[in-house]
Amino acid sequence: MMLNEAAAETWAYAMRNTPADVAKQAVLEHYKANESIAASPGAISKRSANIRTSREAGERAIALEPSKPVAHPMSWRARNPEEWDRLMAVGAEERRRDLISRGRAL
Repeated sequence: MMLNEAAAETWAYAMRNTPADVAKQAVLEHYKANESIAASPGAISKRSANIRTSREAGERAIALEPSKPVAHPMSWRARNPEEWDRLMAVGAEERRRDLISRGRAL
């Protein structure tokens, strides 16, 4: 790559909307993956856009808070309401017998 005024203008134009820290990370990642290939304005600009998108997605994911837990659509109770009621009655009866045996009848 030639270092001249035209090259500097090309780089400045390609990176005009890219923050310095993102551009630096893009250049480092480029040379880490491609040691022998010179960085081009287009390649670094594209890599910078990917880095910026990834960072923004991470920030949005951190900022979102779940509003309330979502019930599982296939919960056992919803699929088997009669069996649920039967088991609840059995459990209540067992509890009542246990309390009677301890002398604490209701």
